[in-house]
Amino acid sequence: MAHVAAGKKQEVQVLKKAIDSHPIVGLVDLQGIKARQLQRIREDLRGRVVIRGSKNTLIAIALKKSKQEVEALTSCLKGGASLICTDIDPFKLNMLLEKSRTPAPARPGDIAPEEIVISAGDTGFPPGPLVGELQRAGIPARIEKGSIIVQNDHVFVKAGEEIDEKKAEILKKLGIEPMSAGLNLLGVCEEGRLFESSVLHVDIEGITAQLGLAYQQAVSLGVEACIVTGQTVSLLVQKAVRQSRSLALNACIMSPEIVPQLLAKGYAHARVLDSLARGEPIEAPISPGEEAESKNEEEKEKAEEDALGGLGALFG
Repeated sequence: MAHVAAGKKQEVQVLKKAIDSHPIVGLVDLQGIKARQLQRIREDLRGRVVIRGSKNTLIAIALKKSKQEVEALTSCLKGGASLICTDIDPFKLNMLLEKSRTPAPARPGDIAPEEIVISAGDTGFPPGPLVGELQRAGIPARIEKGSIIVQNDHVFVKAGEEIDEKKAEILKKLGIEPMSAGLNLLGVCEEGRLFESSVLHVDIEGITAQLGLAYQQAVSLGVEACIVTGQTVSLLVQKAVRQSRSLALNACIMSPEIVPQLLAKGYAHARVLDSLARGEPIEAPISPGEEAESKNEEEKEKAEEDALGGLGALFG
């Protein structure tokens, strides 16, 4: 630091103090973010994170001189990197920054993150040169009742396609902001461990679906293996009732619950014998046992659905 100007020394001390006073230290890319958008993001994150922009060389010096093991972050220093310090763990921090992203207009050279569709309807613009611009760009526009309208939905830019200057200008005139502006994490350090941006994204919906499937499979396994738990006990009792009724029916064991099914079974057999005695063609009847088993299977499926019905509540 002997050859560093006083102002730069002071800046390094400010950066170092911010680093040393927070357990989580990272770098974010501010390049391309307009002042208005950055101000909005800062307001959203106020009280939860500290963002300090500075020259990359000064940030690198502060990282090396810090009491914490954050020097590994220097490998993530690039472009318009700024320091971000917080008490929030790296994965929650990344989710917070993703939520803070705001819509932004497209600039020439941007890549469309998804299809950009010009919706059908009134553009709100009076007749003028714009209708010609839209038509030349392939948008089905015309003048109707003193206004420029788009006749039907039109895919203006495909996902992954580069937005040229003319298309960016049209999108701006129509007030369509297909891009998003926000702070992109370049890397985060926690207790000396570096988390690069590629590992910080958490697919909440995907993980929730996996947990739901695991829960359902665990309950099914518990029922099949007769493992008694709070989640399987009601299903096991229903399974035992179904199996006992089926056994009683096949073994002709008399009980109040089985008598009606035994009578139906006898009646079905009697009809078959009567048809045989008359020499009439018969169709193989569905025995009450088979019918009951089919009904029991439906009841089983419904019971399992009811038992797993609270799954959505468990996982949001």
